[in-house]
Parts: sequence; C-alpha cells; structure tokens
Amino acid sequence: MRPSNLAKSVRSLAPLLIFGGLLAGSDQKPAPTPPKQELIWPMPPDPPRVRWLGEYADLAKVKNPVVRKSGFMDKITGTKTVDEKQELRKPYGITTDNKGRIYTADTELKSVFIIDAKAHAVERRSGSSRAPFAMPVGVAVDAEDRLFVSDAQLHSIICFGPAGDTIAMFGTASLGRPGGIAIDRSRNRLYAADAKEGRIAAFDTNSFKLVAYFGKPSQKAQHDNGTFQGPTNVAVDRQGNIYVTDTLNYRVQVLDPNGKFLRAFGTQGDSPGEFIRPKGIAVDSEGHVYVADAEFNNFQIFTPSGQPLLAIGSLGSQAGQFALLAGLFIDAQDRIYTTEMFHGRIQVFQYLMQPGSARDKGVNGAEH
Repeated sequence: MRPSNLAKSVRSLAPLLIFGGLLAGSDQKPAPTPPKQELIWPMPPDPPRVRWLGEYADLAKVKNPVVRKSGFMDKITGTKTVDEKQELRKPYGITTDNKGRIYTADTELKSVFIIDAKAHAVERRSGSSRAPFAMPVGVAVDAEDRLFVSDAQLHSIICFGPAGDTIAMFGTASLGRPGGIAIDRSRNRLYAADAKEGRIAAFDTNSFKLVAYFGKPSQKAQHDNGTFQGPTNVAVDRQGNIYVTDTLNYRVQVLDPNGKFLRAFGTQGDSPGEFIRPKGIAVDSEGHVYVADAEFNNFQIFTPSGQPLLAIGSLGSQAGQFALLAGLFIDAQDRIYTTEMFHGRIQVFQYLMQPGSARDKGVNGAEH
C-alpha cells in the first residue's frame, strides 16, 4: 500500500485559525479591509490538509436569505418546499447525490431534507402514505439517484425514486434496529448497521432481497474479531471494503466485500486513536478513514491501517466545533459532511490533497 500523503504531512493534532494578509496599514495609509478568516487543520509547519467550508442550520436561508412568511406546499409524494424558517432539529445520517445535493435524515422531525445549494432550494420529505417515516436514521443514494432511508422504528429500509415516489419497503423481517447505511454501487449492495442484532445486513439494491449477514453479537467482555456490540454506522471504500463503527466495543472493524474480517483498530480511551462513542464513519479517495465521536465532539482521521493522524473539533457552537456529533459522509470530491444532533447543524469541510497524489494525477477509484 502506498504511503498516505496525509501521513507525510501531519505532525500535529491541533487546529489553526488563520487570518491571511495584513491586519492594519501604516499611519499614512488607510487600513485595508480585514480579510475573510479561514479555518484549516493542522498547524504549521505542516501544509493544510482540511479546510472548513460552511454550515447549514436554518434551511430557509439556502433558498432565500430573506425569510418569507408562508406555509409549506404539500405534494402528493410527501415533499414540502421550505419557505418559512425551518431549522434542523436532530439530523443523523447524511449523504449526497450525483448532482451535489445534500440529504440528511432528521430523527426528531421524522423527515429527510434535501438541500440543493446551487438551485437555492430545499425539500422536506416525510415519506408517503405508503411508507411514512417513524424514525429515519440512515440515508444513502445509489448511482441512479434513488434514495434509501433506514427507519429504526419501522425496522425497515425504504427506497424512493429521484422524484420522491416510493419504490419499495424492505428488510422488515431481517432487521432489528437499522442505523447507518452505505451503498456499494459497483456491486449493487446496501449495507445496514443493525445495533440491536449486533451485525451488518447486506441487501441487493435491485431485488431488495437480503443477501447475507456479516458478523454476530459479541459475547460479554469479549471483543472477538468479526463480532459486534451496538454497531451504529457503516461505510464503503473504493475497493468495496466495509468499515463499521463497532460502537460499544469502542473500535472500527474492516471487512472485505464478502464480509470476511480484515482488521480492526481503536479501543476505549481519551487519547489519539481511541474512542468513547464512535458514530459516523467515512473513507476519502486516498483511503484515510474518518471516525466521528459523539463524546469527544470531534472526528479523527486515520491511515488505512488505522494509525491516528489528525483530530478535528471540540465541544462548542462555532465553526469547526461540535455538539453531539453523529453522522459523517465524504463525497467523490473529498468534501466532508457532518451532522450534530444538539445544534441541529450540518458542517462541510474539504480534504486538501497534496500535488502529486493519486487523484491529483487523475487516478480515481470507483465512486461510492
């Protein structure tokens, strides 16, 4: 495996708030306009590897910065166009589609919000008469922009067409309490973390049938490889390997596309590389693994083999801070999306690749 570009450059685990340019001029010249601040990680002398891009909380501001007082326009599919002030409450799962739209499941509002920043539009989907949401948790989008939503209370996964029409509801007899989900587009597989049953359920995204279960519940006080205790989230890399936050075992487990155990990393603790409440998980285009921790209110970045590289975040409400960090997703452009259940907020970051990296040279893996 080639060395990680991030590993080459990162030697610090602390963030840096940089103000570029001069802060004031001389007595003979007027002071220049203060430049826009930029939040990046890590500290010098290492080159920046992650940049903060923005946040979403009051979704009405996406459509129009001037909030208009009007009601929702209900559609047959259960879609609502957000016109009045509408804040996220407890967003958990997050993903994007091929058009760059952001999808997040709000467990309190029992809805999935679709944010289209380019079109200045936001939609709220509350399921449909055939499949109303009870507790939507995980979201994933396939190559055809079909939306899959896991519902913990309905013990099911619901598939919607790009226009919001209900296509299928499946997994009811196979799932205990599904949480985070992820799709392997090249293999037409959907993986669901099942915290209640202590395993991963794999479904075919064309037939919606159960393909296999990966893993089994851990025995008390035992952390055998391939066993899980309260797994909450799952991600897929460009080779089809499956990454699971084994939350109550305080670790991450990596499986191959057939569910065979490959490796694990992490343990309980408060030092770099350790976890207390690991939740969201994602993998970037270079194979770095990102893990959100709801107790630490940060996300850590690891090498593909599980060595800690960088930690981003702390408790708070400012940019780059978190409160009850939950979901985490990385798109094909290495944009990092996070959700917070306390603030009701999405934050967006950018992984900054060094010149000469595989993707910089035009070598891309399959999109997931």
